[in-house]
Amino acid sequence: MPLRSAIILVGLLSLTFLHTGTTTGVAPPTSSDPGDEATFRTRVVPFLQKYCHACHSGEKAKGGLTLDAYLNLDHARKDRKNWSAVRQVVATGEMPPRGKPQPTAAEKEFLLDWIENALTRVDCGATAPRDPGRVTIRRLNRAEYNNTIRDLCGVDFKPAEDFPADDVGYGFDNIGDVLSFQPILLEKYMAAADKVLKAALPVREPVKSFNASYRASNPSLRALPRTAKKDTRPAQIVFNSEGSAFIEKHEFPVEGDYVIRFRGWGSNVGNEFPRVVVRLDGKEIKTFTVEAPANKPQVYEVRTRVTGGGHRVSVAFVNEFEDKTSNRYREFGLDYLDIEGPFDPVLPPEPHSVRLLLVARPGPNAPPTEVRAAAEQVLTTFATRAYRRPVKPEETARLLKLFDLASSKGERFEEALRLPMKAVLVSPHFLYRVEEDPQNPEQVRTIGEFELATRLSYFLWSSMPDAELFRLAERGELRKPGVLEAQVRRMLRDPKAVALAENFAAQWLQLGLLKPLAPDKGYFPNWDEGLKAAMAGEAIAYFEYVVRNDRSILEFIDSDYTFVNGRLARHYGIDGVTGPEFVKVKWTDGRRGGVVTMASTLTLTSNPTRTSPVKRGKWILENILGTPPPPPAPDVPELPPTGQLKGTLRQQMEQHRANPSCANCHAKLDPLGFGLENFDAIGAWRDRDNRQPIDASGVLPGGERFNGPAELRKVLLGKADQFRRCFAEKLLTFALGRGLEYYDKCALDEIVAYGKANNDTFSSLVLAIARSDPFQKRKGRRGE
Repeated sequence: MPLRSAIILVGLLSLTFLHTGTTTGVAPPTSSDPGDEATFRTRVVPFLQKYCHACHSGEKAKGGLTLDAYLNLDHARKDRKNWSAVRQVVATGEMPPRGKPQPTAAEKEFLLDWIENALTRVDCGATAPRDPGRVTIRRLNRAEYNNTIRDLCGVDFKPAEDFPADDVGYGFDNIGDVLSFQPILLEKYMAAADKVLKAALPVREPVKSFNASYRASNPSLRALPRTAKKDTRPAQIVFNSEGSAFIEKHEFPVEGDYVIRFRGWGSNVGNEFPRVVVRLDGKEIKTFTVEAPANKPQVYEVRTRVTGGGHRVSVAFVNEFEDKTSNRYREFGLDYLDIEGPFDPVLPPEPHSVRLLLVARPGPNAPPTEVRAAAEQVLTTFATRAYRRPVKPEETARLLKLFDLASSKGERFEEALRLPMKAVLVSPHFLYRVEEDPQNPEQVRTIGEFELATRLSYFLWSSMPDAELFRLAERGELRKPGVLEAQVRRMLRDPKAVALAENFAAQWLQLGLLKPLAPDKGYFPNWDEGLKAAMAGEAIAYFEYVVRNDRSILEFIDSDYTFVNGRLARHYGIDGVTGPEFVKVKWTDGRRGGVVTMASTLTLTSNPTRTSPVKRGKWILENILGTPPPPPAPDVPELPPTGQLKGTLRQQMEQHRANPSCANCHAKLDPLGFGLENFDAIGAWRDRDNRQPIDASGVLPGGERFNGPAELRKVLLGKADQFRRCFAEKLLTFALGRGLEYYDKCALDEIVAYGKANNDTFSSLVLAIARSDPFQKRKGRRGE
């Protein structure tokens, strides 16, 4: 169709223009002075050759880290993240590994200082210019699209469920660098826009009166009991004992007056004719005495008020009589039952979506100028909300041309608005979060108030700003003292903040990995889809509770409570909880607490037939301590199948660790996983493995000892500073929609310090992020 093709073309051209206008350059590496270059060649390279190249060189470099490829200082500076990792493992004594040549204290101190000062040093002074980074223009991901459509158009379904899955970067699916635009997406956006606008702006046809007739032969007209005369009129329903003919559920379109009528006859036996009661939902409307003879049935009717919806309509014979001397029965015969109406209808209230979108409407016989003025007001408001900024006059003018085109084809006001609104919903200004770049690529710009409102709302709600954020942005008040803090706290209390649990927490805790899991039912017969759903529900409810009640983020490591429904309570061995709703329960035995010992975490870090201390240890290092291990060596043999294990899994793992190429990493991974061995592969408690007592003790490389999950959690709490930084890094990554760089160190330090100084409350961390330079500012191009 021409209109549809035009919108597709506009969308494609807009997207092409948008991408062309936002191409990102990369700053050239800064040159170093000769002294630094000389230091690199004369002192750093020899250190690497002596202590590192044996393991970290060539194609088979361990951990995927190759240190022999750096040709000069400028080359080394391009990989600051690698050097930060090198500094960390050298400082903690993890590298070089035991049994290898070790640097002297002076050599070690030199390397640490050189990495800090020559490569990764960032000046966090109050007057030093900071690089806030630059976020790649971001397409709305599926969750953001659904939530934005909900808040923009007032519909309650999720059109993006049919979209292709979003790519993931840095652990999250809202990262601008990986949110690509596939050609099929434009078709999906077009179809979704049609579906959304049809639901949001339904066309209300005038209600017309109708007559629904139910003949005696109609199966929808049922009777109990039913005794049909076989000799005269088989198309009738004839009663000789008390009973009723009824329509179980007749759909009344709207509230109004309706006429309920029937045609019937009755026999006078015992000096009385049949009495027949018309009922609506069992309530008596009117009683009739049916005196018409069988050969001349008559029509009886009653008018009554009925609300819209399905109702039970019945005609009941209520005065049965048998003349035993003549062996005759009083009878009532029914030909049909009719329902006519509505008369004086009351239209149902308009959907919320109509009231939300139609901020102006022309009168019934308004002149064209008034109709167009109303359309302009509607489209200006709609586009402003959809684009999350004030709409430009020329943009409104283009939308009005589409409205005029639809109106010229005879479409009514609401129908004609759908076409320009569809153009808005496929516009890149709606589908992408567009932010202006500074004119000078090296400049840093404080983002505008509308851009700040948008960053806040998509951070905390995964949706567009609401009316209050728009109002504050329009007045330029969002950054005023106390206003930003008040808005952050308001937004965290809002029900829409559940998006933080559903989008941030679900990805931080990797709950998406639960969906494809299928533990072996032979080993775990209690596993089912209900348990899987309950595991994810516990994590979401727990995180939402911490946010809503502004609890300490350290409760993610350990706490004395969780949330369970009936299915999960049975799995945990908790009495007194039934039903699908999640309720808060207290732990009293010390076995569980926090996210590490949740069934979801324990299950997704297991294998189908057994636990995996390595996976569990790796999960803790990555998501709690922020120190992910390097990838495993490619030539390491796997453990034998579960049925062939001799002794406990721990005993097999200790043999596996005898491999020198595995020992160093497993020294960090295995103890953490062993501390959770009391939980089986679907998170249920156990005391024995392969019929032998479980040893859940462990010793970390730093010397910390523990025995069992309760003591392991205490050890993790002792590393609270590592968790604070790890959690802040993940939350800041999610908030910004980009991976963190070395120059984000200052902001990250300040966020962690502010949270720690404010009792580690969740809101303090969010507020510190909202105030930070990376969140409030934008550079013309990315830092080095």
